[in-house]
Amino acid sequence: MSLPVAREGAADFHTWPSIGYGTLPLRRLLVVQTQRLGDVLCATPLFGALRRQFPRAHLAALVHHPHQVVLEASPDLDEVLTYDRQSTHRSLVARLRFVGELRARAFDWAIVIHAAGSVAFALWQAGIPWRTCVWRYGDCRKPHWATKYHQHVRQDRLAPGKHEIEHNLDVLRELGMTPEPSAYRLCVRAEERCWAEAWLREAGREPGRRLAVLHPGHGGGRQEWPAASYARVADGLRKRGFQVALTGSPGERQRAEQIAAESEGPVLNLAGKLTLRQLMAVLEGAGLFVSVPTGPMHLASALKVPAVTLYGPSDLAIDHTRFCPYGSPFRAVVSPLPCPCPGHRLCRDPVCMPAITPEAVLAATDELSASPEERAGTAPS
Repeated sequence: MSLPVAREGAADFHTWPSIGYGTLPLRRLLVVQTQRLGDVLCATPLFGALRRQFPRAHLAALVHHPHQVVLEASPDLDEVLTYDRQSTHRSLVARLRFVGELRARAFDWAIVIHAAGSVAFALWQAGIPWRTCVWRYGDCRKPHWATKYHQHVRQDRLAPGKHEIEHNLDVLRELGMTPEPSAYRLCVRAEERCWAEAWLREAGREPGRRLAVLHPGHGGGRQEWPAASYARVADGLRKRGFQVALTGSPGERQRAEQIAAESEGPVLNLAGKLTLRQLMAVLEGAGLFVSVPTGPMHLASALKVPAVTLYGPSDLAIDHTRFCPYGSPFRAVVSPLPCPCPGHRLCRDPVCMPAITPEAVLAATDELSASPEERAGTAPS
């Protein structure tokens, strides 16, 4: 693994900003976020804010595999590092090698939004001179190896009313910076757009019809919405002039096939056929996206695709604001029933999500597709 060079325009030691209470020069900065796809996407405005704050510094991100691909072509990052505890970094020898790679890169500062335990340990062992750790849930849930950081930023991300993007930018505000509000920052290459157009045409894309993407997959727990309900939504959207496509991972292909089989008309079943970069290119050309809160929902929002998002009941309102589309049109459809389960990863009695009706979802798509005059009730008759 070759070592990166300094960003063009780097000056001598004495012209760099300082960190560590003004005692350390900042030339090389690492931001760590090793959670899921949506969490990585919600960190992209943070990368942009740091690039504007430190335009000449070498800025790197460390994420978990395979999420590094969504950061390709980022205008804000000089380098993206990947950690994979399931394969590449599974053994002790591989983790020690990872420590050596971090040490060789000579980072001056690490800002850790989230680090898996072995990553937090590696940051400490790599000897990065200044390490800042975010306590996202205050003292009730301490980060891994919390005592091995020089600086802590405490937050309460369980408090309702604030998006994850704003929580991330608040970290910089706590550190004395003034980042401007910013949406996701994502780049699709021109050749990827051309590939998506040609590939969709071969898959049966009908020119002239808007594409509605239904993504029935989810991260587990209470987010399950019945396949029959997705099929009814697909039928309703087709009657509204959309061509409907289904997306998902290879593990979600069978569920997509079930929805396609229960639908009354043809759908494009793309589940298991797209890489993350290819999914980005397909979504960029879509006119509507429907799903529960997932990583692909954040992808669609980053690409300014109007979205309808299905949520659990209002007593779980933190999900409705912390993990929703940001900076793009969307409508939330919330379950009318309370959740009887002890936590969103412990869904023992799935009653709240099935209570969302296909009619409610289609009504939200109608509202999202309406003109401003129609939404205000002032459209000419």
